[in-house]
Amino acid sequence: MYDDPLETHQAAASLLYRYATSLDDGPLAHWPRCFTDEGHYRLIPRENFLQGVPVALLHCTSRAAMEERVKSLYRVQATVPYACRHLYTNVQVEQGSTGRVLVRANYAVYHAVDEGEVDLLSVGRLEAQVLLRPEPLFERMDVIFEMCRLSGTHVYPL
Repeated sequence: MYDDPLETHQAAASLLYRYATSLDDGPLAHWPRCFTDEGHYRLIPRENFLQGVPVALLHCTSRAAMEERVKSLYRVQATVPYACRHLYTNVQVEQGSTGRVLVRANYAVYHAVDEGEVDLLSVGRLEAQVLLRPEPLFERMDVIFEMCRLSGTHVYPL
């Protein structure tokens, strides 16, 4: 299992698309399930990432922290206030340490608002480490945004 580079690429890309589906189509509670128990997630401006400044718009240091984030979003609002679509391009998968791969991709997130209007919400790239076994899960994901338009006062994962 995962001895073939094409199979490994497919497994990592499939995890990325499952991640996007949880954010786009929900339920949002499935988003943390894409990560290991110790998984890290950061939504960070490009400038901070390049300069090694650890300040992020959203920083979760475990799956439990992600689950708490989802609960707080549900307490404030039952659903995401708009329809989102995550688009990924140039998905690159490289061999990492034993049983792991590194994933890098460019992304654009669009959202539809009332009256059929569509806006660009964010654009950037992601860099992630995926643990392949027993099932592919993110150990770490940095979503590095070039532009991020916030919707209201709540920060949703991208």
